[in-house]
Amino acid sequence: MLLRGALIIALIVAAPAAFAADVRITVYGERSGNGSLMIGLYDTAAGFQVAIKRSTEAGLLNDPLRVAGVALRATAGVQAIVVSGLKPGRYAVITFHDENDDGKLGSTPWGVPTEGYGFSNDAQGFLQAPSFDAAAFEVTDSGMTATISLMYPQPLSQPDLSASHFRD
Repeated sequence: MLLRGALIIALIVAAPAAFAADVRITVYGERSGNGSLMIGLYDTAAGFQVAIKRSTEAGLLNDPLRVAGVALRATAGVQAIVVSGLKPGRYAVITFHDENDDGKLGSTPWGVPTEGYGFSNDAQGFLQAPSFDAAAFEVTDSGMTATISLMYPQPLSQPDLSASHFRD
């Protein structure tokens, strides 16, 4: 009887660990070592959409709806982090390269990003950010690897106003 009670207690204590998983998030394509790389992990569509809206206003680190968030010193190339202890379910990642280190995604007055950004599954939207469903991935008890390729906006080309351009 004592052995059975000890076994039940051991199973209860061990149960949460059995359902915890690790997610490795790898971000490719940082173009410089300036500023920070901001990463937010979300488990609901509502949290994901609010984070997109707030990314240009308050960044990702002050977001109470995220599951995990981190700011890494930027390094040109590739960076990776591991988020441990996640329960199985659907998650999506938002990341941006905060090159000017002001804590938020730079954007034009029209809301167009001026700094590099990306989403899990390399999801993209048309004239807006992608949906949670497009960026979501399934985490099982064995974990998951999410990869993101940063996209940088193309600088606006300046018109050639040199005198040679206007010759007859």
